[in-house]
Amino acid sequence: MKAVGFDQKILLHQLDFAAKKFNQVPVSSMHKMLDDYLTNNIKGAASRRCAHAIIMKIWWSVAVRHQPIRNYAHRLLPSLTNNEKCLLHWCMTCLAYPFFREQVNHLGKHLRMADEVRSRVVLSEMKDMYGDRRRIEVATGAVFSTMKNWHVINMISPGVYQMLENRKEAHSPALSQLIVEVVMDHLDTNSITFEMVNNNAIFFPFDYHVSIGDLNNERFTVIKNIRDTIIERNPKIPYLID
Repeated sequence: MKAVGFDQKILLHQLDFAAKKFNQVPVSSMHKMLDDYLTNNIKGAASRRCAHAIIMKIWWSVAVRHQPIRNYAHRLLPSLTNNEKCLLHWCMTCLAYPFFREQVNHLGKHLRMADEVRSRVVLSEMKDMYGDRRRIEVATGAVFSTMKNWHVINMISPGVYQMLENRKEAHSPALSQLIVEVVMDHLDTNSITFEMVNNNAIFFPFDYHVSIGDLNNERFTVIKNIRDTIIERNPKIPYLID
């Protein structure tokens, strides 16, 4: 059975707090600091534990293969606008939680075809992937609540969502590498086209563009042919160089 994990609404300021503290304090101290911080805006102990685990997995307890990416993202954080920080947290959440990534991908595809989407349609697709169990309903609701709180979608009536009139502008070239990593992780591949990156449903709330010059030429190779321009990732260079 596929893992879910994302079962609590997560706020941007909570992720900001965890990201800014990374590498400043030992992990044991961070657990206590995060607990204290979450007490201010999450009343229930069980909900706090869930949020704590999710936040730590996104920024601290990161999978080994994603740790160099996390380190790169952490270095970027101070230089970004608020919208760009939102995209950075979006990327890190997608890498940490495939459930989150797959749900936003489904939602993005629906919003390309219609002005609004009912949550039950997305829930049905998530149950097809993860099984018809109560936990999937909770997790799907948590992802919708998270997106709504991040102001990347609007709920126009109970269970009915639409895109914002204007997508969030995120034009820092340094974010391009994170975007490529997320798409490659999602598709489980080391080779994709620029079209697949720049028109990916996962990033539907953001106004962004990945260009050839944005990518590190040790981690990525760009290949042009008659039909497409292809990005290839070198798995032997498992890091992003400034």
